[in-house]
Amino acid sequence: MLYLWNLSINGWANAFYSAAAFAGADNLTAFFFGSSDPSNGISVDKPPLALWVMSLSVKIFGLNPWSILVPQALMGVATVWLVYRMAAQHLGHRWGLLAGALMALMPVSTAVFRYNNPDALLTLLMTSAAAATLAAIRTQRQRLLGLAGVMIGAGFLTKQLQVALVAPALLTAVLWLGPWSLRIRLRGVFIALGAAVATAGSWLAVATLTPPSSRPFIGGTRNNSFWELTLGYNGMDRLTGLDAERTQLGSFSGSGEALPAGPIRFIYPQLAAQVLWVLPLAVAGVVMAVMLWRRASLRERNFLIINVLWFICSSAVLASMSGIMHPYYALSVVPSAACLGATALKHLIELRRRGLFRVLLGVSLAATLIFDDANALRASETFPWYSIATLLVGSLAIAWAVLPPIRAFAPAGVTMCLCLVLLGPLLWSASTVASAHEGAALAGGPPLNGYRTDDPADPLMHGNTTPVFAATIFGDGVEPDAVRDLRLVPEGKRWPGATIGSASAARYQLATQRSVLAIGGFDGTDPFPTLRDFQSKVEAGQVGLLIVGNVPPAASLGQGESAKILAWVKTAYRCEPAGHACVYHLQPPHKQNDEARPTVVGRAAGRAGISASSTAERGGPS
Repeated sequence: MLYLWNLSINGWANAFYSAAAFAGADNLTAFFFGSSDPSNGISVDKPPLALWVMSLSVKIFGLNPWSILVPQALMGVATVWLVYRMAAQHLGHRWGLLAGALMALMPVSTAVFRYNNPDALLTLLMTSAAAATLAAIRTQRQRLLGLAGVMIGAGFLTKQLQVALVAPALLTAVLWLGPWSLRIRLRGVFIALGAAVATAGSWLAVATLTPPSSRPFIGGTRNNSFWELTLGYNGMDRLTGLDAERTQLGSFSGSGEALPAGPIRFIYPQLAAQVLWVLPLAVAGVVMAVMLWRRASLRERNFLIINVLWFICSSAVLASMSGIMHPYYALSVVPSAACLGATALKHLIELRRRGLFRVLLGVSLAATLIFDDANALRASETFPWYSIATLLVGSLAIAWAVLPPIRAFAPAGVTMCLCLVLLGPLLWSASTVASAHEGAALAGGPPLNGYRTDDPADPLMHGNTTPVFAATIFGDGVEPDAVRDLRLVPEGKRWPGATIGSASAARYQLATQRSVLAIGGFDGTDPFPTLRDFQSKVEAGQVGLLIVGNVPPAASLGQGESAKILAWVKTAYRCEPAGHACVYHLQPPHKQNDEARPTVVGRAAGRAGISASSTAERGGPS
C-alpha cells in the first residue's frame, strides 16, 4: 500500500531514465546498451540492467508512469520481505517484523521504491546477495554462494562499483565463519566470484567488442569507454569530487548547502530526514554485536558480521563522498541498519535487568529522541504537533528504559520505544506518498526550510538555485511550440530534434515519443557529439531541429563541445522563438535557402491544425 498508493503522482519521475526505458522498448540496440534515445546517440551514465526491467514493462503495458514505476515498488516489497526474513531467522518473528518495518518506513526507502532510479534494483540485489550468503552458510549448500555471486554481478550491471559496498561483509562471513574447511571456503569464494564475473562479463564482453560506430556513445565518459565510466564518473570521481567539478555544479547535497565530509553530514537536514531515525539504534547494534560475540552461535555471528561490515562500509563511503551528494544515496545504509536496529532493541530490552544495558538502551533512545526532534523542528510547518509528541513519547520511553524493570510496565514501555522509533519515519513516508517527486535530486519527507529539491512545481527551489542548474536536475521546461515543431519533422530524420542535456532531451522525447539527441549527455559536458560530428549529422540530414532554452551550467559558461555546437548553430541558423526557448531548424547548408521558409509556414500550419504539405498544395510559398 505504501509503495503503490498514489504512485502516478510522480509522473515520469526521473525523466532521464523514463526516456531511456521508452528507447529500450522501441529499439533492441537501445535496449541492450541503455541508450537515451531510440536512435542510439548516447547512453545513460549507468549500466542498463535497471532499464531492462522498465523497458520490458513498457513493451508489455505501454508507455505510462505506472508501467515504469510499479516494478520499482515491487522491488521495494521484495527487499522489505528479504530484510524481514533475514532478521526473523536470527532474532525471531517479532523482531524480524521490526527490521522489516524499519526497512519499509525509512523516508529514503519510500522515496526510492516509488521512483525509477537504479537504486531500487541495486538495493534488492545487494539484499538478495546477503540473504543468499546467510542461507548458504546455514544450509552448507555452496551453490547458494553462486546465487549470491549472480546477484553481485547483476548489481554491477545496475550501478557498477556501488554493489561492492556489501562484498567485504560477504567475503568475511564465508572465509572467516563459513562451516567448512579452508579449502572448501576458498572454493565457495571462487564459485561466487566466477558467477559474478560470468553475469557481469557476458554483457561487458559484447559491449567491449562492439565497434563504437555500432553502439551509442557511453554517457558520462570522455573517451567513450565503459571502464572509464566504471572507475571514473561512477567510481573514484564520486569520492574525490571530480564529478561535481566537471559539471560546474559544486557539491550538491539536495539541501541548498554543502555537506562537510565525515559522519557529521548525517545530521544535516536533507540526509537526516532520510535515514537518521534508525542510525542511533544501528550504532547500538554494532556495540551489541561486539558485546554478544562470545556467546553468540555461528549462525548469529554470521548475521552480525554481515550487517556490521555492510553498515560500516556503506556509512563510511557515504560520509567520505566529496562530489555530487544526493540524499537518496543513503538507501545503501538502510538494510543493514534496519537489521542492526532490531538486534539492538531486542537484546537491550531482554537484558534490562543489568544496569549497563539499561544505560545503553537509555542512551540509544535519547539519541533517537534528539534526532527525531531535530527533524520535527525542521518540518514544523507540515507536522507542527510532532515535536511535542516525540518529546512526550521519547521521555516516557527513556524513563522506562533506565529505571529498574517492573513487569507490569513492560508492554507499555516497549510500545513507547516502538512509537519513538517508528512514528517519525511513518509520518515522513506518508508525506512522501502525498507529494509529487521529479528530477534527479530525489528526497523523501516533507519540505525542509520551505522547499524540496524534487518538487516539480518549484524547480528553482524558492530561489535557491538558477534556471541553468534546474535544467540539469529537472530538464528545461517543455514548450508547446517546440513540441509542435518536433512532431512536424519528417519521419526520415534519424533525430527529429536535439537539445543540450539529457534531462531536457528526455522531456521532449517523452512528450512527442520521437527520438531527441541529448547533446553532451546528462550534464552537457560529454564530448558527444563533437562540433564536427554534429555538423556532419546536419549535412547528412539526420537532425531536424535544435531546441535551446536553459542549458546546463558548463554549456552556459561556454565550456565543452556542446557550447561549440550552440555557438555554431546560433551563427548559422535563425532563432524561431518558442516560449522561453529558441528553435533552430537545421536544414543542410545547401538546402537552407530553399527550405527555410516552409519550416516557418509549417509551424503556423501546425498551430492551425493542418500540415505544412497541405499548405504548399494550396499554393503556399515553397
